[in-house]
Amino acid sequence: MVEKLSKSVVLIKGNDDKGVVFGSGFLLSSDGKIATNLHVIRTLKSGGVQLQSGDIFDSFTILAFDDRKDLAILQIAGFDLPAIELGNSNDVKAGEPVVAIGSPRGLQGTVTAGIISSIRDNPAGFKTIQTDAAANPGNSGGPLANGKGQVIGVVTSKLRGSEGLNFAVPINYARGLVAAAGRPMTLEGLKAALSSLPTDSFTNGPTFPALWKSMSSGTNVKVRSQNDIVYTEAILPEEAAKAGFFYGWELRKNSTGYSGTARHIVACSYDTDDWARLSVKTVSNRCTFENPVEFSHFSESRIEGRLNHPPDNAKLNCRKCTFNKPRVWQAFVWIPE
Repeated sequence: MVEKLSKSVVLIKGNDDKGVVFGSGFLLSSDGKIATNLHVIRTLKSGGVQLQSGDIFDSFTILAFDDRKDLAILQIAGFDLPAIELGNSNDVKAGEPVVAIGSPRGLQGTVTAGIISSIRDNPAGFKTIQTDAAANPGNSGGPLANGKGQVIGVVTSKLRGSEGLNFAVPINYARGLVAAAGRPMTLEGLKAALSSLPTDSFTNGPTFPALWKSMSSGTNVKVRSQNDIVYTEAILPEEAAKAGFFYGWELRKNSTGYSGTARHIVACSYDTDDWARLSVKTVSNRCTFENPVEFSHFSESRIEGRLNHPPDNAKLNCRKCTFNKPRVWQAFVWIPE
């Protein structure tokens, strides 16, 4: 079953302003229609598709997209390609065994297994499938398949800092998107279409949501939008706030989204030798870091972006206020709390 599924899974690779981007997708039809996540291609300047067979298509067009559900339908110039079998996501039940196939970190054809944990209501107005099948950056856009080898979801995100909390968009939404496909557009055409989207008719009044939750870290965040400036502040435990921790961002609107500075203050302590008294003394310190941050998508229902920050496993040198690993760009998604 996995061997058959894998033949239909593709690697999507491209370049944006920050470097190389990897994502996944899968063949919906023998003539080259591909389902993936919108966030995989949203920022690309150029991109192509590689099949499991090794065949490379240097470009693709976009037939349809759904900003709310983070879905896109692509088209490559293919013929007699191994299309995947689609299931009915309305029949999905918690406890069912599933497999996820994708290209985490560009490692094409990676397979993980698990179960359906739950079917949840997304605050943005659609269903999501929760699974414990492992997913990592690069899995986005890949298929989540049931025990019959039928795709029942499009892998979309994970809750960073937690194990086994991964999410997929039900495949029936992608089915509907294929049926509504329009005239093909380029990546430049996609950017223009995204920038001219009409106002969301289903927002809860004119007030921008004040409380948000990160899908990657689980952190609660306060967001305030004023003119073309966005201010955010993480809601920290009382003990951390009293100790001096602070996480606040300020971003300004530009031609591609929002960019600005993330200011992080970390309270810590370290031991120092007191040679005169032949003793060890604990010294408290507060380290302040300022890192670049960007929003690529900013609306009342969803905020997407990336933060240039030391990786999660980096260690802080409290004395010098430095980390032992260089900063990397880390993607995040926020939804209203």
